[in-house]
Amino acid sequence: MVIGNLDDAMRYYALHPRMREVFEYVAQHQFDEEESGRIELDGAKLFINLDEVELEEKEARKIEFHKAYIDVQIPLSQEEVFGWSSLSTLGMPDIAYDEGKDVGFYCQEAEKYISVKPQQFIVFFPEDGHAPLIGKGKQRKLIAKIKIEQD
Repeated sequence: MVIGNLDDAMRYYALHPRMREVFEYVAQHQFDEEESGRIELDGAKLFINLDEVELEEKEARKIEFHKAYIDVQIPLSQEEVFGWSSLSTLGMPDIAYDEGKDVGFYCQEAEKYISVKPQQFIVFFPEDGHAPLIGKGKQRKLIAKIKIEQD
């Protein structure tokens, strides 16, 4: 997991070869008036979901994990809290990993909770269990999905 400010995004380009494309796209676009939906950058290999969702109490949010994608999450309208736990400490998932949807879930409370504000981002790798969408009110956010290429 990595947390940073969008103004410093260039420092994180080395995390993955496609990270630069995500941050440059975000810097070059305004999302205030854009409709929610999927923004295709390179098909299933690189895309951004522009979502508008209700935040929930932390007890209502499950820890999720992905194996095929890195998540770059960017709150747009307000602060959002994210739960985090290392997958190495969680054991077997409560809801098994679904390869087609690239998601599995744990129903326990996260190890740590982190607040991320607009103009900040958080990156989750496959080893990071995360519980997004914690808070109150409606959130408008970006979730960039970077496919992890298998050699």
